[in-house]
Amino acid sequence: MSVIHDEYAILRDVMRILSTASEPSAPILPILEHLRVMTNASGSALVIFEEPRLLSVVGFAESDVPSDKDIMRLSAKLPHGIHLNPQLPSDTLPLPYQGWVLAQIRVHNVVVGAVVLFFDAPASILPERYPAIESLIESLTISATHVRLVARHEKLGRNQSEFMRIVSHDLRSPLTAIQGFASMLEAGSVGELNPQQEHFVEKILSGISQMTSLVENFQDAGRYDPETGFYEMQRKPCDVSAIINKIVSNHIVPAEKQELNLKTVVEDDIPIIFADSNMLERAIINLVDNAIKYTPNGREIEVIATRNGDSVNIGIKDNGLGISPENQKLLFERHVRIPRTEHKRVKGSGLGLFIVRSVARRHGGEAWVESEEGNGSTFYIKIPIGELNM
Repeated sequence: MSVIHDEYAILRDVMRILSTASEPSAPILPILEHLRVMTNASGSALVIFEEPRLLSVVGFAESDVPSDKDIMRLSAKLPHGIHLNPQLPSDTLPLPYQGWVLAQIRVHNVVVGAVVLFFDAPASILPERYPAIESLIESLTISATHVRLVARHEKLGRNQSEFMRIVSHDLRSPLTAIQGFASMLEAGSVGELNPQQEHFVEKILSGISQMTSLVENFQDAGRYDPETGFYEMQRKPCDVSAIINKIVSNHIVPAEKQELNLKTVVEDDIPIIFADSNMLERAIINLVDNAIKYTPNGREIEVIATRNGDSVNIGIKDNGLGISPENQKLLFERHVRIPRTEHKRVKGSGLGLFIVRSVARRHGGEAWVESEEGNGSTFYIKIPIGELNM
């Protein structure tokens, strides 16, 4: 009875480990140790063949384990189950053990790894212990599956970021050339244009501006992403007031075209902060751009900066249509745009607020919105003051 009770205790502990693990790979070594103890093996190991390749061992040196290629070749030939002393390929070096056991790790009936046990004596396992051993192997399968899913997610994120970086870079040159030639036409450098031609050139330049903004957002979303971004922050002293005044000055003309009153409300005690000025500028530009796009003509937009303890809060307040609580939860996700009849004319990628949140989090801050339908919205970005003033 003590053997059964021990097995129950081990399985309960394994369930606890699986349910409380902080990361997918954390349960692997404890489960391997339980498996080694339950079978009286000298050592145990989990081998994942790919995505990612992984070798976790308990009780012996990694050099004493056959190569993952040898285990993979053998696993592919064996039927599903627990195999005692399976014959290694003829070109494999002899094992320094008297016996060993192999069981495949299968995901969707595909062999993706193996569990191996090594014994100083000829390998033998009591039949009544097979169910408990199979349960431990299933637990390792769960952990291996999670490890592979995380690795695949990280790989997809890296691939997406690299793809967007390449596409953004390759699009910049032709866009710059098109804009240059269109600007020459607009300026009359190659002859006067008739009214219809002027209208067409204006449309071309507007389209180029939209494409340039889209390319910049694709690039920023990829490189600023806290999880997969490749951008290395360059923190230095930043004057928040100067950055805001510069951005507002550059947006006066677009705001006036929509009869919007764009103004700043910056407190006198805003300190110099330690931040990446390029990232911060891009975040504020996205917020101001959005406010101009989504605020009905003839209303007001305020760019606000206040000190809040050890942080600076930058807010963009509009007098737009407001956002429902349900939609507020989605706003800062990648490629999310809230569908609304009034905003059909507004073009965008749904990346602006994702970039804003990414910039805030990369600085150790946060981004959020306060809004009520019919009463406008205020979008905030919180940036810690940083090393200079702490």
